Amino acid sequence: MLKPNGTLVVLQPNIRLVGQAYWDFIDHKTPLTEKSLEEAALLAGFATEKMITRFIPYTTKSRTPQRPSFVRLYLRIKPIWRFMGKQTLYIGRKSERDIDYAALR
Repeated sequence: MLKPNGTLVVLQPNIRLVGQAYWDFIDHKTPLTEKSLEEAALLAGFATEKMITRFIPYTTKSRTPQRPSFVRLYLRIKPIWRFMGKQTLYIGRKSERDIDYAALR
């Protein structure tokens, strides 16, 4: 359990961006987009602090160089994320009080 004001960080493939390739890995069971991820976090009592829909490439199992210097360069060149980013980064904060979001519907 996360303490009040604790931070949740999620990095996950975005099925909207990767399409059918999402199912190429056995542990991919629940297809999520940035919108469904944010909704799930809200229902669990988190407030979104930051969402980067296109953050890093889909997989490290590719021909793209993965040396630390290349990774640092990639992270500095944000415009390239638009073309290569297929995973979503979500950062949320647990609210101080648990809100019954189901009751609000």
